[in-house]
Amino acid sequence: MMRHVRLCGALAMVAATVPLTASAQSGGRTDGPEESEYGKGGYSGPGGRSVSLQLDWGAAINSRKPPRGAPEGPPLFVGATLSLWGADWYQLDVSGAYVFDGGRFVGMVGPRFRTWGWPLVFTAGLKAGAIVIPEGEGLRFGISPQLGAEILLGDRENILMALNYTPDIPIGGGGVTHRLGMSVGYKF
Repeated sequence: MMRHVRLCGALAMVAATVPLTASAQSGGRTDGPEESEYGKGGYSGPGGRSVSLQLDWGAAINSRKPPRGAPEGPPLFVGATLSLWGADWYQLDVSGAYVFDGGRFVGMVGPRFRTWGWPLVFTAGLKAGAIVIPEGEGLRFGISPQLGAEILLGDRENILMALNYTPDIPIGGGGVTHRLGMSVGYKF
């Protein structure tokens, strides 16, 4: 029994002295003017706004058959998204996409919110804008809620990779287009 007590005591002493042996990083001072801390142990980079550009592609399934005479194609879409980053948790997106099956064009603007985390974050957003449905349907106002997950890669975390689900819902008819896609982009 005494052997176990000595062993536990020795382990407790080692555990207590380990933090004392770790040397503290010699950081710089961070009490200067605002935003003067970069590279001195404070912030790793300037805060504020940045811009990112993403290329989007993936599957697009229409809830209704496209109108007669509309372009026929595979159930795919391609697009691009330009994002203004207000902070790490908030972005304002301007996006456009072309759906090959039915020839729809979707142009949307709206906010997207990001959860805290690294390297994987989850996103949710709500965009509104124009959905152009060819052959008689015409131009419709629409909304596009978005759910997804993103990974920031690279030394400066400036390469974006994302998976997203976005239903494009035209107001006043035309059927919903469900888009499940991948994005690759660069944060400037």
